[in-house]
Order: sequence, then C-alpha cells, then structure tokens
Amino acid sequence: RKRVLFPGVLLRLQIGRPKSVRLVESIWDPNSRSFRKGSMICVSTVQLDSDAGPTRADADASDAEGPTAPAALRTLTVPESDGPEIYQVGTVARVLQLSRVNGADNQTFQFSLLVEGVARVHIEDVIRTDPYHLARVNWLTDEGSVNDTQVRALSINVRDISRELLDLQRKRNSPLGKKTKELIDNLERASPGRLADLLAANLDASVAEKQAVLAELHLVPRLRHTLELLNRQVEVFKISDKIQSEVEGKLKTTQREFYLRQQLRAINEELGSMNGKGGAGSEQDEMEQLEEALEKAGLPQEAKAAADRELQRLRQMQPSQPEYSVIRTYLELMADLPWAVSSKDNLDITNARATLDGDHHALDKVKKRIIEFLAVRSLKNDMKGPILCLAGPPGVGKTSLGKSVADALGRSFRRLALGGVRDEAEIRGHRRTYIGALPGNVIQTLKKAGTNNPVILLDEVDKLGRDVRGDPGSALLEVLDPEQNDSFVDHYLNVPFDLSKVLFIATANRLDTIPGPLLDRMEVIELPGYTSAEKHEIAMSHLIPKQIERHGITGEHIEFTPAAVDLVIGSYTREAGVRSLDRQLAAICRNVAVKVAESRDRAFAAGEVELDDNAVVAPVVDHDHHLEEDAGLGSSIPPPPLDETEGAAIASAEEVEAASALEPPLVLDANFSRQVVTPELVSEILGPARFESEIAQRTAVPGVATGMAWTQVGGEILFIEAWLHRGSGRVQLTGQLGSVMQESVRAALSFIRGNLSALQLDRLGDLAEVDLQEALSKADLHVHFPAGAVPKDGPSAGVAVTAAILSALSGRCVRADTACTGEITLRGLVLPVGGIKEKVLAAHRAGIARILLPKRNEKDVAEIPDSVRAELEVVFVSDIVEAMAQLFDTHTKVTSVPWLREIEESERQERRRGRALSGKVNPMEPDDMGPGAEGSHTGHSFGAARDLCGPADFISLL
Repeated sequence: RKRVLFPGVLLRLQIGRPKSVRLVESIWDPNSRSFRKGSMICVSTVQLDSDAGPTRADADASDAEGPTAPAALRTLTVPESDGPEIYQVGTVARVLQLSRVNGADNQTFQFSLLVEGVARVHIEDVIRTDPYHLARVNWLTDEGSVNDTQVRALSINVRDISRELLDLQRKRNSPLGKKTKELIDNLERASPGRLADLLAANLDASVAEKQAVLAELHLVPRLRHTLELLNRQVEVFKISDKIQSEVEGKLKTTQREFYLRQQLRAINEELGSMNGKGGAGSEQDEMEQLEEALEKAGLPQEAKAAADRELQRLRQMQPSQPEYSVIRTYLELMADLPWAVSSKDNLDITNARATLDGDHHALDKVKKRIIEFLAVRSLKNDMKGPILCLAGPPGVGKTSLGKSVADALGRSFRRLALGGVRDEAEIRGHRRTYIGALPGNVIQTLKKAGTNNPVILLDEVDKLGRDVRGDPGSALLEVLDPEQNDSFVDHYLNVPFDLSKVLFIATANRLDTIPGPLLDRMEVIELPGYTSAEKHEIAMSHLIPKQIERHGITGEHIEFTPAAVDLVIGSYTREAGVRSLDRQLAAICRNVAVKVAESRDRAFAAGEVELDDNAVVAPVVDHDHHLEEDAGLGSSIPPPPLDETEGAAIASAEEVEAASALEPPLVLDANFSRQVVTPELVSEILGPARFESEIAQRTAVPGVATGMAWTQVGGEILFIEAWLHRGSGRVQLTGQLGSVMQESVRAALSFIRGNLSALQLDRLGDLAEVDLQEALSKADLHVHFPAGAVPKDGPSAGVAVTAAILSALSGRCVRADTACTGEITLRGLVLPVGGIKEKVLAAHRAGIARILLPKRNEKDVAEIPDSVRAELEVVFVSDIVEAMAQLFDTHTKVTSVPWLREIEESERQERRRGRALSGKVNPMEPDDMGPGAEGSHTGHSFGAARDLCGPADFISLL
C-alpha cells in the first residue's frame, strides 16, 4: 500500500498478513538457511480509495502512445472475501535479505524482507488463494530503441533536471540529498528505461502516478512522464525556497542587527584584524580543530614541539601567504600519522599456522619464520619487527605471502612498489623548501595503514635504480636497519618516526643486484620454486577454485581430472612458479564458460525457463506496509516510517552492495552436461604441447652435454655443444658468454690436452698411430651455448663444458639421462657452486633422472624436497676424471671420429701433391702404401696406418 516497486530498485517490505507469512515460509529452506534456488515473488500495489480518483498522470496515460498505456491503472480483484483490488502491472522480485521478529506475546511474528525488482509483469489472474496467493503472469519488456534520437534527448533532459533536483535536496539537508553522489553515479550509468524507473521510485508522487510510469512499456512516454514529475518537483522546491526567503526577509530589527554583526565579525576575522575566536566554519574554528587533532594524535615530545612551533607560525599568517598552505598541509599530516595507534597482534600460533597453510602450499621456511616471530612476540612485547627478504623466481607467491602474513598476525597490510624507483626522495621525502614537496613513500604508506605496526611489503627491492637524484637503496639502509629505524627521519617531517614496530617484508627475484649493505640488513629466505607434485596440489586446492569463481561457473559445470592438470603442468608450462599455470587454467575455464553461456542462451531461446503461453507461475505478495491493520499481529518493533517525500524505495549502501553481489539463477538446457577436463580436452583447448622433452634428441650425437644453470627466474637446463674440425688450433665461443664462462671453456680445454692419459685418450693415439696433441693443434674447437640471444655467465658450467669437448674429441656420447654442474680447476678439481636446489628442480622438470654434483655440495641436497630426491639418482664427484667416468658409458663402441678423418684426408692430399711435385709418384695413382711398399718407413701418416690395418679395422681401433 502506498508504495510501488520498480525493476532494479531495492525496497524493504514488512510482511505481517498470514498468507504473506506463509508465502515467505514456502520459499525459505530451513536446512540450508537460505532461499530455495530460483525462488521469486511478484509484488503488486493495492489500490486504495485515495488512489482511485483521476490524476494528472492518469490523464496523460490515457493519451500516451503505445498499447499498454491505457492499462496503467487497471486492477484485478483477488477472489476471496473482502479481497483487495491490485494493479495488474506489478514487478517480479527476488528476496535478498530476510529477518524475523517475534511479537510482544512471543506467539506472533512478522517478516522484514529486502527485495530487488527484476522485471515488469502483467498479472493475468489469481489461480489460487490458499495457503497463499498464486497468480499467472506474463513478462513485459521495454519497447523502443535506446539509440532513438528522441529517447536520447529525453534521457539528457531527465538527467539534467534530476541533478538540479538533487542539488535542491542537498541544500535542504534532506535524506535524499545526502545520497547525491551515489544517485548521480547511478543515473550516469543507467539505461533510459532504468533511469526513468530509478527516478520515479524516488520522486514525491502519488501511487497512481508511479503506477502509470511502471505500466508504461514505451521508452518515450515513460521518460516524458518522469520528466513531468521531475519538473513539478523542482518547481515545488523553488516556490518553497522563495517563500522561505520572503519569511526570512521579514525578521525583526534586532534579529537583523544580530545577523549583520555576526557577518561583520566573520569578515574581520577573515582579514586578520581580530584575535578572538570566530564562529563555526571560520578560520579560527579550523585552527582549533587542527590543534585538537594534534593533541589526540599522541605525538612524541620532539614531534609535538615541532608541531606547536609550526602551529604558532600558522596563527600569525594570513591565508593568502604562499607558506600558509605548506604549513597547514604539514600539520594535517602530523595529525593524521599513527604515532601512537597500534593494532593488537593475533598471537594464536595455531590460528597463524592454519592461515598460512590455507593460503599457500609448501613454503615451509617462511611459515616457520613467522611462527617463530609470533612465539617470541608472545613472550616479549617490545620485540622489534624482523626484516625479511623473500627471494625467488616470479610466480612462487612472494607478494601474496606478505598478505597472508598480515592476515595471520591480524595487522593491516600495505604494498610499496620499489621497481624502477630512482629518486632518493621517494624513500626519504622532499624537503619542505620545495614547492609541491611530499613525504616519502614510507611515511605515506604508514598514513594509509592507520597503525604504526602494519606489514609493509617492499616489492621488487632488487629493481631499485640510481641516478643523479640519489640512490634509493642507500636511503633504505636506515629504514631496514633494526638498530636505527626506531628514529627514522623523513625529510618532509624533519622529526623522528618509530619504524621498529613495522614488519617489513621485501621481495626480490635475484640477490646479486641488491647492494651489499642493504642485503646485509635483511634476513634472506629463498623460495626456489615448486615441484610438479606441489604445482599439482596448488592447482587443485587454490588455482582451479579461484578461476572457476572468477569465470562465473561452478563445480556443477566443470571438473578437472588429475591427469589433465599434470598434462598442463608438464606440456604447457615450464616455470619455477605457477603464474603460467594459472593462465592456462584460466584459458580452460574460459572455454567452458563459453559453453555454459551458449547452453543458457539455447535454454532461453527454447523457452525451457517458461511455461506454456509464455507465462510463468509466480507467487504474489499482498504487500501491506501498515502492519497495524493486521489483526492479531502485535510487535514491539514498529514498521519503518513511510517517507513518500524523500522516496521510500531508497535502500542503504550496504543493502545495495549486498544486492549487487547476488547473481540471478543460471538455467541451462537439458543437453548440457558437466565438462570433465581430460588430457584430450586440454589438447583440444590449448592446442599442441608447447614443451616436450628433447634430452634424448639433443644428446644422441657426440659433442653435446647437459648442464644446469641458475637464472633470476629459477633454474634452467642448458645444452652445451662442442665441435672439432680441421683448422689451425683456434677456439671459437658463441652464445653470448660472459668472461667467467669463457675462462671455464679454456680451462677445460687445457685440462684435456694436459691429461690425455688420465682421460684414456692416449689409447686413441696409440691404436691409430696418431700424435693426438699434434692432431689437436691442426683442429679448431667451436663451443656453442644455445639460446644465443640470452646472456650467460658463471663458473658452474665447467664440468658440462669438459664433457662436451671430451665427447666431441673421442666420438662418444654423453649419457642422455644425466645433467651436471660444477666449477673446474686446472688441477682437475670439481669445486662447489650455488643454486643447487633451483638447478635440481629444473632438471627434474625437464625429465632428467640422474644428477652429477660436486662432492662439497652434498650438504645442499637436504633442501631438495623428498619427492624429487626419490625420483633422482644423485652422484657426487670430487675431480674431473671421476666426473667423466660417470658421464660416459665406457661400453659404448666408437664408430667414427669425424674431425680425425678430416685431418687424415687433408694430410693424404698434401702428401699426394708433394709426391707429384717431386716426380716420384704418379699423381693419378693412389698413395696408399701396401705391406711391401716402403714398409721400413715409420708410417706416421694416417694413410699408412689405415693401409696397415685396413679401413674397417682402422675405424674400429679408433
């Protein structure tokens, strides 16, 4: 009664009639404590005697364009004794919120519903009245195009008049005027039809006038009706303001004098001619407020002295002076900073451990360190916050881990991005002598946090820059030093601020770019990356549920099989973190979301969501706002007052937010079945596999060895290729190698040439009667590191380079299932290297089954997850000879040595040319020496050795 519900508008209903109560009970599921899926109600307004007479809107409706306009005020009598007459055009709504209130005698009760209008409907007839009203309705849709010129013109006029009306409301301090910004934002985004509905619901108009707007389906007449109501409301307010002004102009002489004197005093205070206190809203009053805020801020002694000094200066200045705004901004910042505001830490270790485990899988080092901090914090209240640095490749969860730490501690969380910061003032702030000076990012972050003990994430600390404006890394030394940051001085504040209670967590991809003094102040915790099993668990527990929710689907629409997830991990991603894995899972969810949307559209087109004759059965609520008319329903809580002037259809901001979070029920056609993501479906959606194991193919030829490298994005394997060919003993290196790696190649070659016997290469020379040292001096060595566009450096490739050169020299292949790392020396020692965990995890991801590590790195294997160690054979070596014995299969038979054959052929040609020039041999005759021809010669040529043994035996002897 006396209220009309429009589509897209929230309305609170008080339900007290027995039949209406039974209706609410029928759509409520007590087991799940929620409304039954797809439950919707129809809300129609009861026609009262006061609404029966003709109105201006009624007359306009009879002349409006469109077939539905004359039916605006048609009613339907409910078939029951003293049944009310209701308007035939109503609104289907969904219930967003339900509350139940018992009556005064604890035997009766009432419901309070928050509903949102969904669409217009036409009530054909009431088909049942017991136990509640049930009606047959037809859906109504808007008629006309939003792109029509007349519609767009009317929309512009309606928006302009509505802004004017809202300004008038705000000046009158009405409840509707207090929501001006919220309403203007809604009006700017609304379509023409929704614009008319939203304004009509909030205007001071009769039920008949609002019902006429509700029943109008054509956009042009509906906008015209709304525009007329808006103009009438604006005219009423203008006339009211004019009358008020005329009444105020008739004040008595004494009142006028008092008013003028107050104005004169305010003018004098503005000019600075008075030192007394002014009235509300004056500059002096703002000074008092600022002084009061400084008192409440709890400033320490030094900061309070500085603030008092600046406040005294501000009192003696004119607002027109340039420095006035600088000092005032400074004092406002001092008052806003959390000098003495601290959040209470949640010291429940069990809760913290559950929070960290629930948000992140693995990462045991970080979790252990946070639990240790909580334990010590519970024993010692004044403990200073640790300075942690999470170092690891992208996508391992460093940034999100900082948020989880804040949640576990119960502290506020702020992120401070340091990537690309080049100015020292970004950290320490600008001095106030500069125009536009600002405090540093650290102080600004604390102001936003609102407490002096937040968790601040210093993101990408390894990407700090430096130039002529200073070194931000040096400025961070004071911030991150636990012994100094209790008196951090920002250049803007110029007074100490205590940062010792802040928990700083820095993140970095690599540590070598962080300045040494800064790195020394942080406790580094390395996050090397995830194993395949850990990625699988993260995908099933975190990534897949997140992507399903983001794409608007549910577990009823999609199901991932473990085999499909493993295929995505192994064949479509090759990373230390899970960022690419998350993107691939999102691609699969998008594909399923398309199928779900198509199924929904097919269901709508086929009419599976409707009954026969395009009608649906929907309950009708006889909405009675005046509960006092319901006999026998007592209540200690009165119904909300009806405010027709300001519009009763406006709900609170919380109700609007809760309503926007609800999604309409999703109805799919009968042919849709849950999409089970199998490996076959993954290949169909994502295409051919992006990554395949190429270990066997790469190492199936001599001269190729598999090494392991550390990069700033995690570990990687690299294939080192060596090739010997006829030349002059030169060494060529390609692949963008750094100086350290070039030295490793030369050291490997020097060791091989000096240890032919230890490496069992002298047997190759004896059998072929070849001086291998001399042969090497006649061959060129080319060592190449693939991915030539990527710079490479470091000493850890020494063992792999030695294996590649030795493989090319001997013609034997390096074991395809083995990868190695280690620095070498000229004495043949294998020295330890860093990044063992990252390298081993990368080799495991690539399908390597055997790892060769320096003996002195045996202690680092303990950091490798047990699941990875169980699948790998780890061999430790202390010298190069031992390493080569593990890398080569001694039972492999050498079939050919291409570079020796090239040198042999070259010497044969030289010998033939020499004999031809001396005239001893016919140049057309072969120069092969038989057993009886010149058999007394030493036979150092390759041709003689081959003739002595025969071609086949010569190759086998090599």
